[in-house]
Amino acid sequence: MDVRRPVVVGVDGSESSGAAVRWGARHAREVGAPLRLIYAAGTAEPVAVSERVLNAAVMEAGSGLDFSAYEVPGDAVAALVGASREAGLLVLGESERGRFAAALTGSVAVRVVADAVCPVIVVRGDSDPVGPLVVAVDGSRSNEPALAYAFREAERRECALFAVHAWQQPLVPTGAGTLASAAADGWEEWAAAAKRLLSDALVPWRSAFPTVAAYERLVEGPAESAVTHETSGAALVIVGSRGRGQLAGLLLGSTSQALIRDSGCPVAVIRAVD
Repeated sequence: MDVRRPVVVGVDGSESSGAAVRWGARHAREVGAPLRLIYAAGTAEPVAVSERVLNAAVMEAGSGLDFSAYEVPGDAVAALVGASREAGLLVLGESERGRFAAALTGSVAVRVVADAVCPVIVVRGDSDPVGPLVVAVDGSRSNEPALAYAFREAERRECALFAVHAWQQPLVPTGAGTLASAAADGWEEWAAAAKRLLSDALVPWRSAFPTVAAYERLVEGPAESAVTHETSGAALVIVGSRGRGQLAGLLLGSTSQALIRDSGCPVAVIRAVD
């Protein structure tokens, strides 16, 4: 991220937003970036509520930071997407409660994450910042910004990076109106092709970041569940997003949505450049 741009954290007074503030403040200290805390308040909301939420967030952030905290009137999604235009990183909390995370598997998170201009971190609980990174690899060009972010962050943290590619044999009609996996005797071929895709995707990044210990993890099964399973014990998982726009739910992708919902660690969603 550009350290001249602030780390922006959306706060709403919930426990999850407190975790997001702590994560964002720690990251801002590490990279030397300013911290910005924003709260989107409804038009009928008492001023005392905004003050209480922002004061609590400032206490969570701690000292030793160049930071500001302010209220933005109106819709939370619009406020966060607007803030992302000037941010180096946007941080959200994950919870079943709260204005910013009313339904992180639904419209709020999809709209914020898919429409944000900068990388977005969705913080799930108080995770341990120490550990390896995981990046989801699909072999597409839209995945390259996620790989670039993952290698840069692994280099900065001096930690291992696990590149995960999930694959499945293609499904074929059974003749009874259902689908089944292709013949078992083709399994080795499909597995070898998946391994080549993963290895080829990492070649330029290994060359550009020779000090990063990058390991390949080939897993069989649906990407939504297979990649999510690999996040246990990780400090951060990075996944790409295909873009922004009216079809945000589709553009975000099922793997990104599954990680936001079920990942064992914070999730970084990196949007491909339009």
